[in-house]
Amino acid sequence: MPRWLRRGGRCGVAISGTVDIDPDRACTFDNTAWPCGLRARAAFNAWLRGRALKCLLPPDADRFAIAAPCVLGKQDVGAWLVSNGWAMAAPTGDYGKAEAVARNARMGIFGPPQ
Repeated sequence: MPRWLRRGGRCGVAISGTVDIDPDRACTFDNTAWPCGLRARAAFNAWLRGRALKCLLPPDADRFAIAAPCVLGKQDVGAWLVSNGWAMAAPTGDYGKAEAVARNARMGIFGPPQ
């Protein structure tokens, strides 16, 4: 998953309530390492399919890199990422239960190599 969503060459937007997965991250499942960061990015891009996100940005967003809530259609992007195991919930965010479900179901970075 991309660390920042670029906006016309300016500062970017991170998905609020999530902790991103660095593209270089490797995960281990049953003593098998796999490139989960690259897989998280690929899963996010496949889900987007070239569609544009809509993010709630403050007026001064052009000057700073920020975290903002985003949707794709009517779906909360942070909820999708965390509930599918492709991002972790931020400690102060709303997605803690979604991460627990993804971990228990061994989805995304919490599961076997994909």
